[in-house]
Amino acid sequence: MERNPDMCKMFARNPFFESDLVVGTQWRIYYSWSVQIGPKCVDISFKNGTKEIVHRVWSDMNEYLEMQPNWDAAALLLNIGSSRHEVMLFTDQGPVGGFIGVPNIVRDGNIPPLRKSVSLIKFHMKLVESGRYLVVMDCQLGVASLSARSNVPVTLSDIITVAMELNLGEGHPACTVARDNEDPFIMKQYI
Repeated sequence: MERNPDMCKMFARNPFFESDLVVGTQWRIYYSWSVQIGPKCVDISFKNGTKEIVHRVWSDMNEYLEMQPNWDAAALLLNIGSSRHEVMLFTDQGPVGGFIGVPNIVRDGNIPPLRKSVSLIKFHMKLVESGRYLVVMDCQLGVASLSARSNVPVTLSDIITVAMELNLGEGHPACTVARDNEDPFIMKQYI
């Protein structure tokens, strides 16, 4: 998938995203575009952007951001893998599911960035198949993932079918294990 600033505009046609349908649920990434996750499983989860969470992210990242988001528009906290990888999501104007993200690089525990050197990230999220699957896309890098609730079994053929219908180009299955003499099933694994 090439980097394309209009990618999220195309993807945002017929938007469908409800925060209530994603918060409090653990989602497992089963397919990705522009990044190979491999056979391991990566889970993502969302929390509502409470005042405490927003204040903590602001305290961690305020001085490192090139531009400040509208901190009052904080909507969700996205946790990726472990709780140390997080992105504060702010509602963006435009189609439903558009967000501006602040990656909390300080919380990752890596070397702190230079002052005013961290860019905001533009995200788009969409629930597909009546909310059964969640697509999360980084609009600048073109990195995207297809997830399903981690407690709901899905087959590899289901995932491939949905991924092809999204028409985002060639991607890569993740979190897969094949059973003997059966279609491959997506199995629960732990990183």
